[in-house]
Amino acid sequence: MKNKILLLFVNGLLMISMTIVACTPTAPTIAPTNVPTAILQPTAAPTEPAVKFPTGKFIKSGTTNYGLVFNEDGTFSVFDGQSTFVNGTYSVDDDIYTEESNDHSCPPMSFKYMFDGTNLTFNYVGNPADDPCDGRRTDFDNQTYILSK
Repeated sequence: MKNKILLLFVNGLLMISMTIVACTPTAPTIAPTNVPTAILQPTAAPTEPAVKFPTGKFIKSGTTNYGLVFNEDGTFSVFDGQSTFVNGTYSVDDDIYTEESNDHSCPPMSFKYMFDGTNLTFNYVGNPADDPCDGRRTDFDNQTYILSK
């Protein structure tokens, strides 16, 4: 009988020891300090966007002599034949064109633009009805201009 009790006691201790070992967290692995690390270097200089906002003279699709001129200095004008109707300034951030000011006192307004190398298309970023300038709505609400050669 003493042997059975001793055997049960030893088995119980063995089970408790195994449980403690199984539940003990492992020590964190420490990386050796004498191993060199790689330093990543860019393989090429960052490139500019594939298509940046174009400058030049653009004729409104469906017309023959009405359009827009965008200058590299951030100025623009709206023309019909030899007459200029509007002058102003613009800025571009990625694919968003913003008319910053114009000589008709229209507030700034932003448009998403797409340019395929020939066709320049504008769409309002917000609701076109929020633009108080009728002429600008006519010129920019889902309108396409063709680069003049």
